[in-house]
Amino acid sequence: MNKNRKSKTLLSLYEWVETFLVALCCVVLLFTFAVKFVTVSGSSMEQTLHNADRLLITDMFYQPKNGDIVVVDVSGNLKLEREHGISSSAPYIKRVIATEGQTIDIDPESWTVYVDGEAIDEPYVYHCNSSDMYLDPFDRITYPFTVSEDCVFVMGDNRNGSSDSRMIGEIHENYILGKVILRLFPFGGVE
Repeated sequence: MNKNRKSKTLLSLYEWVETFLVALCCVVLLFTFAVKFVTVSGSSMEQTLHNADRLLITDMFYQPKNGDIVVVDVSGNLKLEREHGISSSAPYIKRVIATEGQTIDIDPESWTVYVDGEAIDEPYVYHCNSSDMYLDPFDRITYPFTVSEDCVFVMGDNRNGSSDSRMIGEIHENYILGKVILRLFPFGGVE
């Protein structure tokens, strides 16, 4: 009877260890290939996202669409630092405003952004002051601007506190690390 009890205990322990290892492998695979964690650094997406928010992103089967919040890796773009004085060490979190083939125009006085001639509804834009929306003072991008093939035009929601496509130009889709799918901390969705 004692032997039978030991066998059942060992079998039960084995099943628990097996279940734990399978679950651990699934979690490792999930976070290696399907989703990643990102922490917001800075204020360029206020009031939608705030400094130190923790986000879950994915790039599985992702095709950029207008309005998506994406994480962009610009670390390999030394041109940003050299020509624009913009740090390229951390990923950027921005909103896709236009995709390939679309034409963007900006009225900095009214803070209106036009895509293909239509004003887009942007309730998420944070007007941090009452002045005109900042544009590149060096006019490296002229408007209207048509987005190139396989590229996107991105902007931060805090328009006067964001280094984005208005200054650095369009972003190739290869630099998109993923789309934000969930804010983990504080918990909630993103729009």
